[in-house]
Amino acid sequence: MKYTLLSLLLLLLNEQAQQGQNVNETDKLTIEYIAHASFKISSGTKSILLDPYADKVWIGYNFPKTIKADAIFSTHPHYDHDGGIFLGMDPYWKDKIPFYTNPGDYELESFKVHGIKGKHCDPYGKEFQQKNTIWIIEVQGIRIAHLGDNGPLSDENIKALNNIDILMVPMDAEYHILKREELKTVLAQIQPKLIVPMHYRIPELEDLPDKPTDLGPVEPCLAGKENVIRLKSNKLTIAKKELPLKTHYMLFKHSSIVSK
Repeated sequence: MKYTLLSLLLLLLNEQAQQGQNVNETDKLTIEYIAHASFKISSGTKSILLDPYADKVWIGYNFPKTIKADAIFSTHPHYDHDGGIFLGMDPYWKDKIPFYTNPGDYELESFKVHGIKGKHCDPYGKEFQQKNTIWIIEVQGIRIAHLGDNGPLSDENIKALNNIDILMVPMDAEYHILKREELKTVLAQIQPKLIVPMHYRIPELEDLPDKPTDLGPVEPCLAGKENVIRLKSNKLTIAKKELPLKTHYMLFKHSSIVSK
């Protein structure tokens, strides 16, 4: 079954009514999809940015220079996840916004961010020993995981990725990062409430028809899937109590300020 944003809201309201729950605005967080694998998560007066990409390196569009955040968390040193820092590039936020890429525990007011050691999918990333930090963000009682370009999960990864509400996972028709069966396994292992696809081609933003190479669109991956929600914008504001009872796929629009 496919859901519009309106039908999703009705679904959530019905679930809340059944559970007798009320939601306060202060209990909510906002997830904003920029493009590719980059998201901004905001709660209260603070926000964090995940995996900003470099301008037109492999992918054919720019990163908006107006995006602000209180901290940046990068999963690994590829240009489409670290703004090009590893390549010696100077993104607009360099030395202006705290930048984190190593596993560990970090706090920013209501945000608790836990980075666990993963491994970049084969055969890529060997120039930096296939480093990939999986980020688990806890805010407003919601647990969000961003996998970056991780391959199959280790037993330690699976143990750490417990009770994940929202999973940001690479998903494209070429299965560039996670192969078809690997993706199915990861989703079964984590069993999130919301599956958020990322790291796929966005044809309307590409300046050349052959960029990026070896990366497919997302829609074929969602064909025939039940509980697919296609948002009409790049933002979602949600509270823990509003999460669906059953797993849904949630496809964001890219940010309108992303340019070719």
